[in-house]
Amino acid sequence: MISPWSVLAGAVAAGGLALLISELRPAPPDLRQAMDRLHRTPADRPEDPDARPSWYDRIGERALEVRGITVPRRELSLIGRSPARYMVHKLLFAALGLAMPAYLGALAALMDVGFSFALPLVVGPLLAGLLWFVPDAVVRGEAKQARTEYLHGIAAYLELVAMERAADCGPAEALRRAASVGQGVVILRIRDALERAATDRLPPWAGLDALAEELGLSPLQDVADIMRISGTDGAAVYDTLRARAKGLRGELLAEDLARANADSERMVAPGAALTLLMTVLIVFPALHQMLN
Repeated sequence: MISPWSVLAGAVAAGGLALLISELRPAPPDLRQAMDRLHRTPADRPEDPDARPSWYDRIGERALEVRGITVPRRELSLIGRSPARYMVHKLLFAALGLAMPAYLGALAALMDVGFSFALPLVVGPLLAGLLWFVPDAVVRGEAKQARTEYLHGIAAYLELVAMERAADCGPAEALRRAASVGQGVVILRIRDALERAATDRLPPWAGLDALAEELGLSPLQDVADIMRISGTDGAAVYDTLRARAKGLRGELLAEDLARANADSERMVAPGAALTLLMTVLIVFPALHQMLN
């Protein structure tokens, strides 16, 4: 008779494995969150970073003090995640990998299955080291999507700045008025950068320089350089802004086409395998009849 404790342990192990797989697979986009990001008001901004962090954020902050740990700060800034939360995720995955072999060993002992107790001591650290890098891959994937969203927002911002300049607004005023129109994440970040520059008594393109350096976005640096030239030399930059926006949209369209072509090429192998399977299913009965 199977022990109920063994059944319960197996159910817990299966549930943990299913939860791990569900966390690793890409989630479908949440349309409600997407609409909230597009239409949220400034009152819906994230909480004050100076507020007291939670206990797991404090653990992540202490883990950041360990030497030899590299943090992808630009990618984290793109997706709006703190380095402390990133370190907590890495520690949780590593702890899961370290505890999983020991748990399976205890499960095997309850089911009276021959299992070496030295095996978890070897597999646990290896699995922990492997899962330690899972948050890195997740952050890179999310940052890639966020970068595309930022580039689309910067292209729209370029058009808005060009229209403000065509309306005979000054360079600094054109940057501020264009940033006051939208409510998306990109426009909010630009607006915050301009407000910080104004608080520090710096020109607005200095705030865009700092934001471009923080996010690693060269098109935003181009906006700052164009408006700096307009502010210092009085150059007419309407055509330049429109040309840069058009070039950025062309780059994004080329990336979309390349991604679509790659997806189409990946579909060739499954289609060929399905065709081969259907051919075998159709030909096999006749061939079997002929051979017999």
